[in-house]
Amino acid sequence: MEALARLLDAIESGREPKPDWIAMQSQCRLDKLSREKRQRLLARVHACVLRGFRANNASPRGRQSRLDYWCSVAQSGFHDYSEDGWRKCYDSPFVHNYDYITPYLKGGIEALDGYDVYSSVLGTHDYGVEDFVNTKECQGVETIVEPMAGTAEFSYHGHFRYPDFRYLMFDLDPQAKIYVDSKRWLPGTQRDYILADVLDEGIWQQTKSLTRGKSLCYLGKQSHHFFGARDLYKLMDIATQCVDYFVLEVPEPSLVTDLPDEDELSRPEMEDAGFQALLVDNPDTTPNPLTNSLSFRLETRDRETRRTLFRYGEWTSYQHPMLVMLANLIGLRVQYFDSQLDEFIPVEDHREDSDCLENVTFLLFSRMPG
Repeated sequence: MEALARLLDAIESGREPKPDWIAMQSQCRLDKLSREKRQRLLARVHACVLRGFRANNASPRGRQSRLDYWCSVAQSGFHDYSEDGWRKCYDSPFVHNYDYITPYLKGGIEALDGYDVYSSVLGTHDYGVEDFVNTKECQGVETIVEPMAGTAEFSYHGHFRYPDFRYLMFDLDPQAKIYVDSKRWLPGTQRDYILADVLDEGIWQQTKSLTRGKSLCYLGKQSHHFFGARDLYKLMDIATQCVDYFVLEVPEPSLVTDLPDEDELSRPEMEDAGFQALLVDNPDTTPNPLTNSLSFRLETRDRETRRTLFRYGEWTSYQHPMLVMLANLIGLRVQYFDSQLDEFIPVEDHREDSDCLENVTFLLFSRMPG
């Protein structure tokens, strides 16, 4: 703890620059501090790091101790949804409360914030704007477009790293817009969250007129899988005429018939608190192996109550070959994100040792010549 205090003193005085991460090891154990002392220390850590901290040496024993530790760290502005460690938005001056557990402990399943639970189990936190715009392919991007934005995690997290970019978001859900607008954005951020249909050509023309520099559009798999093939084809065609790079998150290759009826997503803090989060097939529905169609919901449950947070009806799991085929029909260039190289690679140049079969990957579509 003395070494950590000296490091924080040096950073606060300007003698040392902010590091990306601080790693706590050996006897520098946050779980040995009282809750009050831990939160005072984490307030300093939050202001002194760009990304977060790692504390693999912490091992609070017992359900109540683990819950107290998790809630206090989450309330201090760090989440552990990424494998990297306890993380905040890049160099964010705002202390965001990631603790969605305490409301459950006080009010049960109905008190859970649906958006916060979704972010903890289904939000993409391991990859973001930085990973894509730093590739050789996407040099010169200055505008991020997030259609079907929902909670707009991609744009919100990205704007801390790139505050000078322009962020354009649109979605049909007015409640999601209220949720995103209420977040603490950096002053002066150039952003728009528009209530609009992603299949409306007009919104894409408006997007094109508002972009600066090259533009990168991102859709997570919980978004574009809502479309049938015709609508997805239309979306890819329209969007790539108005943005330079169109990125879709794609699930790992699989057969829909191999997916379980109930997919357990519960995080350790949920289990300690006494509830679960699951993806559950809707009643009287069976995954169709010919169309890859599914129908399910994100559900939370404990011993007494079940609650559906979000419904995914008539959802299609678009696999790599299907998306490449649609792109070929339009005449688009297709690349995949290789997480080992941190670069986009043409699908024709697929390497035998690529990890794209094991990890959730991203496909990039473009009309720009290679």
